[in-house]
Amino acid sequence: MAHSQSLKEILTFNNVELHKQGFLLFTEILKRQPVEIKLFASIAVFKDAITILLEAVNSPILEVAAEAVNAVAAILRKDHVSFPPVQYGELQKLIEGVLKRCIDLPLPSFNRRLMGHRGSIHQNKAVSQQGQFLQSVLESFRNACRLAVEYQKDPLAQENAFTAPNSENKDTLKSFSEFLLRISDSLCIPLVMKYSEKAVRPGLMEVFISTLNILFSVKPDARKRFSIKLGKENWCRILSILLSEVKKLENAFLLNMNEIIHSVENLIIQEISELLQRSLPQLNYNVLESISLLSETPGSFCLDETLRNHQYSLLLLFYFAFSQEDRFVPEVELFSAIRSFLLSVQNQGDCPPPYVFKTVLYLLAVCQDNSEALDLVNTSSINVSRSTF
Repeated sequence: MAHSQSLKEILTFNNVELHKQGFLLFTEILKRQPVEIKLFASIAVFKDAITILLEAVNSPILEVAAEAVNAVAAILRKDHVSFPPVQYGELQKLIEGVLKRCIDLPLPSFNRRLMGHRGSIHQNKAVSQQGQFLQSVLESFRNACRLAVEYQKDPLAQENAFTAPNSENKDTLKSFSEFLLRISDSLCIPLVMKYSEKAVRPGLMEVFISTLNILFSVKPDARKRFSIKLGKENWCRILSILLSEVKKLENAFLLNMNEIIHSVENLIIQEISELLQRSLPQLNYNVLESISLLSETPGSFCLDETLRNHQYSLLLLFYFAFSQEDRFVPEVELFSAIRSFLLSVQNQGDCPPPYVFKTVLYLLAVCQDNSEALDLVNTSSINVSRSTF
């Protein structure tokens, strides 16, 4: 491909704008190329393009690296990479290189005492650029995951027909899918969580959730294992961030998360699924606001069900988090909020589902056990009949 050779020559010049424009043009070519016309004439040309992209991704100039990452997202299209055989090893090298570039992405710490108004504007711009870069990287990773799912329907893409029998080969869909799951755990998820601790970027989190949703289908036989691992290590923290950043979660993602719920404890899966689908997209609160919501008492009949459903959902989230030793909510505040919730339930004459009571009792026990400063809840506020259990 002539443009690949042009890019190789462009990178030899010390001209940032030339680099940016070159990869911007390359991205547009990749996006607009008709499906029926192959852009890369051979595997060798394709490998050259991968090498050039990786060189640009590792550029110390973030603007150049950003344009290269956009090109990576565009090249991860089935008609661009479907050679006989598919070069899964090259794709792994490309994706790993893009994700590792984010490791060197410094996140500035906020120190208002050392910064004036101009400094603050400059820092906000830097954080925004880094967020956009990470979002583009995540879009590239998402496209790679989509490729893996698409190739599941293509028998010719399953194995490398040119590999000798019994020899180890990385150019298989199985190895590629395992790589995607592995690197999502070791690099992708930690990178997003690290950035989200510093800044709020709803677009990034929406791409992140979409990517996680696709990952559930990347390797069907590893679906349960991925769910359990995600549940034990990351998902409570992820959802706590999403509650304050993303206004609408995908129902498909919530349904997939039910496998995680199931791995924690055998609860009433269908009922909880419906509750979370109704409530989670509306819970746009940070941790302190969530605690406050849990303490509220319905003020009118029409709001009773909505408020209670939101409170039940929050209790479930806190339960899942605490059961996995992820205590992102202060125990004293949570204990007090649950006490207010129970008193409200009693005064209103409400009857929450049994799993809510079990969740409440677990949280009270954990909070009480780990904080000597807590007062015992008035036993009259937990007036639950035996039939409830």
